[in-house]
Amino acid sequence: MIRLPKLLNHQWQLLVDPHRHKTAVCGRRWGKTGAGLPACVRGHGHPDPRHPRHLKGAIDGGNIWWVAPTFVITQKIERDLIQCFKNSGFVYHKTDRRIELPRRGSITLKTAASPASLRGDGLDGIVYDEAAFGTESSWKEALRPAIADKKGWSLFLTSPNGPNWVKDRFDLALADPANYRSWQCPSSQNPLMTPDEMEAARLDIGDRAYQQEMLAQFLDTEGAEFSGYYFQLPGFWFDQWPDESETVLRVLALDPSKGKSDKSDYTAMVDCRLSRDGHVYVDAQLQRLDLSRIAKRTVEIAAAVQPHGLVIEANQFQELLVLMIQPLAQQRGLNLQIYPFVNYENKTARIRACLTPYLSRGELHFKRNSRGTKMLVQQLQQFPCGQYDDGPDALELGLRLLSHLVNGGGPTL
Repeated sequence: MIRLPKLLNHQWQLLVDPHRHKTAVCGRRWGKTGAGLPACVRGHGHPDPRHPRHLKGAIDGGNIWWVAPTFVITQKIERDLIQCFKNSGFVYHKTDRRIELPRRGSITLKTAASPASLRGDGLDGIVYDEAAFGTESSWKEALRPAIADKKGWSLFLTSPNGPNWVKDRFDLALADPANYRSWQCPSSQNPLMTPDEMEAARLDIGDRAYQQEMLAQFLDTEGAEFSGYYFQLPGFWFDQWPDESETVLRVLALDPSKGKSDKSDYTAMVDCRLSRDGHVYVDAQLQRLDLSRIAKRTVEIAAAVQPHGLVIEANQFQELLVLMIQPLAQQRGLNLQIYPFVNYENKTARIRACLTPYLSRGELHFKRNSRGTKMLVQQLQQFPCGQYDDGPDALELGLRLLSHLVNGGGPTL
């Protein structure tokens, strides 16, 4: 006998939906656990296990994982699962934190702190609890490949945490509606959360926290310079570069880091292309590289892009980098015009003044499905509050060089 919590009406929408990949962004006390447990145990989608749209659960023999960012979150789920199965003849493997059923199905509890620890099993399904507080690498590098061979399902149950990578997943329901479905689930959908209690919560925690924690809204990073509205304008993301006949200028901008440790800044290389209508199309690569690799990678990208100019900001490394890059470019037959730039301005003021007009007018477009560009956009969304600003810094340099060349500027910035 398996005892599952009684489902409330608002939770049914997740379980009867047949989509393979689901994302529910929920307010506090919405009842995420109450929806996730039945999905793990008896499956979801179509109720008939023989139907092709049924998404397998543990009682169907499925190998299911419940993943959360921290051990503390999984502890409560562990207690709930043991309570569900206590009269079912299950075997609990404490070391592996795995509940194994008599019909060979299982549910395993995992933390996502280290993507490497999530590798191994082929899975029939994953619940990613509070995914917005986990890392994108845990999903892309470990969990998503684990469900590939079995065509397994994924269910994200999370509170919002700003416009981060889970917002990208949430938006996939618009780009790929055949495979993805998303819900925004305010706390008020739970009938136990009365209007009086909702209003009391708003007064206690304030409007901003109320919107995120109770209404499940993706809010801009608090204190961020650029409005979240800018990042939702039509055409913000692009798939194909403008035709060569429509491209006026191509430039590269380099903001090099001082090393390649996991604590150092990123080396940001931004590819900016100006079209005839005055719009700028952007791709980016953000990596941690040592000095010699920076020079080599810069020349590799320049050989592919054939830019009209390369601008470098790195006051300490500028002269040395130029001396390293020039012979490498000559070996490839590149006539690479390098524009050294020594920065004496306040970085925040410089980036704000340059980027705001482009973003507000919708004249910046960013390459979709580019990991570096996605990192750049995330840094823009968090600027100047985020830990890194290498991407925005390099983007400002690229826009500065485009303006310089359009206005007939000379060999120095």
